[in-house]
Amino acid sequence: MKMSDFKYNLPQELIAQYPPKKRGSSNLLILDRNTGEIEHRKYFNVVEYIKKGDVVVLNETRVLNCRTFFLTPNEKMVEVLFLEKREGDSWYCLIGRAKNVKIGDILQCNEISILVKERKENGFVVDFTKGSSDELFAKYGHTPLPPYMKRGDEDSDRDRYNTVFSSIPGAVAAPTASLNLTNEILAEIEKKGAKVVKIELRVGWGTFAPIREENIEEHVIHKEYINVSKEVSDCINDCNGSVWAFGTTVARALESAYSQKEKKVLSYSGDTDLYIYPGYQWEVVDVLVTNFHMPDSSLILLVSSFAGKELIKKAYAEALERGYKFLSYGDSMLIK
Repeated sequence: MKMSDFKYNLPQELIAQYPPKKRGSSNLLILDRNTGEIEHRKYFNVVEYIKKGDVVVLNETRVLNCRTFFLTPNEKMVEVLFLEKREGDSWYCLIGRAKNVKIGDILQCNEISILVKERKENGFVVDFTKGSSDELFAKYGHTPLPPYMKRGDEDSDRDRYNTVFSSIPGAVAAPTASLNLTNEILAEIEKKGAKVVKIELRVGWGTFAPIREENIEEHVIHKEYINVSKEVSDCINDCNGSVWAFGTTVARALESAYSQKEKKVLSYSGDTDLYIYPGYQWEVVDVLVTNFHMPDSSLILLVSSFAGKELIKKAYAEALERGYKFLSYGDSMLIK
């Protein structure tokens, strides 16, 4: 299968640079997988499609303020993006302008310092020599907005680039499909008799990595940490309605926790490298709420697997024509 089959032209002006003024007020495209019909609603209308007995699954990870700036021994400013915590307070990082950095360098951010320990893959492993990651992120950290937002972070991003229910720090990108959920919308969902449960998937920087291979089967997908509790797996297995995944992160976590042997979702804590693209057999998710994705991403393959390549092409074409906003702070799509 060719990656070029999934590409489309995304004008820069349709990439949302800021969230809507009010959570829940963005557009919501409704795509029916069975009929191919498309409706255009608002995000808060999502409640109308949820029924008694449904299970709504959310990702409760919180984005770290992990974009930081350090000085090298030669007084050169470098950007350090902390991606993954290793043993102790050792971290795997990406360092911008890495040509200014050598192994063994001590980098300084005010009173906090890190040792550049080793080069690993496309990044570096660093250790804290003074201070800690918690102190760094709290005092000097910036919201790690995706690279396609052509602006620096602002104070409001600390709140708006997180969901209202985020509680487990560890992600470097937001579960964007639920950024527009409000406490009021969640209360209405529960009032309808649906259950709301939460999982954890620590969204990694690999989610932004473009697929460069023309044959999509040759792509090696990134790993991400997930945690699906027994309480959540039992709730899903006992569901007598539809299982709703708010976001590709939730979809990936639930499908990863499904056991082909036992034919049910199991509790699971650990990494997943599940790669979902057309041809994948979905086992858990019945309804998917998702934002509009980059044309060269693994996420557009995931949604094409769920709804079918031609229907996704049709929905994206209509969204582009109507001026929908795309990507993290943009509009959403409900695929039922």
